[in-house]
Amino acid sequence: MKTLELCLSTDDNYAKYAATVICSALKNKNPDEEIIFHILYSNLADKNIKKLDKMGNIIFHKIDNSIFEPYFNNGVCKNVTIPTLYRLKLPSLLPDTKKILYLDCDVLILNSLSDFYFCELLESQYAACVPDLAQGVHLERMNFNINKNNFYFNAGVCLLDLEKMRRDDIEQKMFDYLYNNWQKLSYSDQDVMNAVLLGHVKKMSRNYNFITPNFYFVNNCKPTIVHFAGVKPWKIGFYNNFRELFWEYYMCTPFSDDKTQISTMKTVLFMHKKICQILWFLKMYPLFFLQNGRLLDFKRIIKNIEFNY
Repeated sequence: MKTLELCLSTDDNYAKYAATVICSALKNKNPDEEIIFHILYSNLADKNIKKLDKMGNIIFHKIDNSIFEPYFNNGVCKNVTIPTLYRLKLPSLLPDTKKILYLDCDVLILNSLSDFYFCELLESQYAACVPDLAQGVHLERMNFNINKNNFYFNAGVCLLDLEKMRRDDIEQKMFDYLYNNWQKLSYSDQDVMNAVLLGHVKKMSRNYNFITPNFYFVNNCKPTIVHFAGVKPWKIGFYNNFRELFWEYYMCTPFSDDKTQISTMKTVLFMHKKICQILWFLKMYPLFFLQNGRLLDFKRIIKNIEFNY
């Protein structure tokens, strides 16, 4: 039996989305895999803890936010929120864990994570991550040297070798960098991790952090990890290939009785389905209105759009 350890950070607002991640991971794991989920939180209602707890092998870690106070004295790090720092402190927050796959709560797991989780890291590598879609912009912004070993990764999905990080005191190095450079950080902990781990991260396929912006469509694609960076699938107006899939997993969680969320789901899936496709179509093909120098009839435009509902 293979054991994989995953970590998410959540609060009451995101507990139902953390549950959706957990559900998707459990439904798509291989039979010979056991997944342990570590949940980091500072404030989480008992009712939400109970709902999450009955989903599987869940270990809850209540974080005392006072441990971060030294980094917020005298106005230092005033633009950084404490929960964003949990990821930087994982080596000490999970002292008995050798390796962890940290996930944001806006992802779905669509395949087994074994190939990713058990990938081989070089002795000099502390993590395995996927390059950010705008990594060229970030590399220039951070003044990083560009070579085959340096890349800017998206921190929403990070496989971290906590044992090596503890050995080489990487946590302290990250907080030192945060303390000395917080004014120029655009993406807080993500920038910190990229700066400190530069050149020491294994580059992984986009399959393991497949970012899907709003109005993004791909055919015949089933990545291992889908990441809803930007507009979230629970927001009205969100539309792409994985929208319905998100709600399928959500409805399998203990939070599926949330009447407010169900109302939002119905609005997202039904009230906006046609207008979203129309807007996307017109955005992609703005000249479709014109044919032979004259304005096409609007009903004819709608008729030519294929609705998959």
